[in-house]
Amino acid sequence: MTEAFEEKNRIQIEGYELVHQKYERPVLLTAPHFHSAIEIIYILEGNFIVSISGKEYSLHPGEMVLIKAKEVHSVNILDYGMHRSFAVKFIPETICSDAQSLLEFKYILPYFMSLSNSKVYYTKDEVENSNMKNYLENIMQEEREQPYAYRFAIITYISNIFLDLVRQVYKISPKNETIDDQLNKKFVEIFKYISKNYASRIKVSELAKKFGFRQSDFSANFKKLTGQSFSEYLNYIRINKAKRLLISTDKSITEIAYDVGFSNTSYFINCFKLEMEITPNQFKQMYSNS
Repeated sequence: MTEAFEEKNRIQIEGYELVHQKYERPVLLTAPHFHSAIEIIYILEGNFIVSISGKEYSLHPGEMVLIKAKEVHSVNILDYGMHRSFAVKFIPETICSDAQSLLEFKYILPYFMSLSNSKVYYTKDEVENSNMKNYLENIMQEEREQPYAYRFAIITYISNIFLDLVRQVYKISPKNETIDDQLNKKFVEIFKYISKNYASRIKVSELAKKFGFRQSDFSANFKKLTGQSFSEYLNYIRINKAKRLLISTDKSITEIAYDVGFSNTSYFINCFKLEMEITPNQFKQMYSNS
């Protein structure tokens, strides 16, 4: 079995990636791979075989599949003739900035945590009888014609797709049993506090005490909600802030590291590279070149 590789691209910078594939002969389009984005593959013409975590789906025109982040998948065509597909890849930050997630995380976080409960394969009728087809066609049109603010329009349509997907998940499981309303309200306040004070020194023990938790309960609930430890999430927020500073200011790496709350430049660089797979300088240079 071919070992899956991690696909590295500029999606973390743009927030989304659009991929058109057009072939007229049998070919393995993508070897088994994974990436940090959610991916939707929509078939325009011909027949495709998409393998997701070892399960194969035979896709025909008008059908689509949803691939969750970091799930191993590959795409193949087996016969001659015209084959065309369109893929939309997007990471959570595309539609969910840290500020937005504070307001809507009751819907957003459970969805990203429970993508295994969402549908993978969508028939032509399911796509056409929902708004999904219109959103996908609008994205393709925006990309093709590139009118004023077309990038903003694409992100808006991706957000609409996400909204449809969330609602479909909640039709299957309309009530999220993993978090009650009281706990939800507390964590909304916790996320607001983190967003406001991310650049300060925040100790998990002090944060737990401030919001009335035992440290062990706080850490367990935080992990359950976000899929990350508190320190991992805090670094994630800080690095997202740093990315904005890297591409919008002339500040040095050291200045940016301190501005977003890191007390050590080397640690900041290591955390940034772990998250982005490139160094802060490489990120800045890549964006400048683009």
